[in-house]
Amino acid sequence: MVQEPPSMHVFLVHGMGRTPRSLALLSTRLGRGGLSTSRFGYDVRTHALDEITTRFVAHVGERASGEAYGIVGHSLGNVIARLASPRLPPGLRRIVMLAPPNRPPRLATLLRDRPMFRALARDAGQRLAYPAFYASLPVPTVPTLVFAGTGGPRTRWLPLGHVDSDGVVAVDETALEGAEHRTVPVLHTFIMNDARVAAEALAFLRRG
Repeated sequence: MVQEPPSMHVFLVHGMGRTPRSLALLSTRLGRGGLSTSRFGYDVRTHALDEITTRFVAHVGERASGEAYGIVGHSLGNVIARLASPRLPPGLRRIVMLAPPNRPPRLATLLRDRPMFRALARDAGQRLAYPAFYASLPVPTVPTLVFAGTGGPRTRWLPLGHVDSDGVVAVDETALEGAEHRTVPVLHTFIMNDARVAAEALAFLRRG
């Protein structure tokens, strides 16, 4: 008789300007694979990054129940997970990062002083543009899998030029010391909906 691996709860954290609905398909796919999920929502226009992080820590604390759990973040959701990591309750086993800005993104650096970006991204957008912020950002101490998209357009007149990217975050901006790293030919906005990403994320989480 083959024994099924134990189930794990997975906390899903969306990216900037998105909502928990953006992770609905991924949540369904992970659920079909035997994992329970919950989606954490936030809005950078109404809460500073530290406030959002505190809310996420509380969200996990209310639902983790002393059992093993994992985190899947998209874009800014990974920054929130990293900020939260030292304060999370025991039980964190795995982290999956989808299109994470693990170093200052070129786009945030380019846009940080523009009024529209400042109005929409607020505190979170400003902090993403500075190396000092990343120097203080905790590095996960659990096995971590990074997915970087390569489906972005490449041309010299776009902000990312000919650099491999998902159209928002460059591949070299996703690198994280100690993490597994995989590239997929998708765009930033849709990386969480890619079936291959979901399947590999599921396999990685189930190993935890």
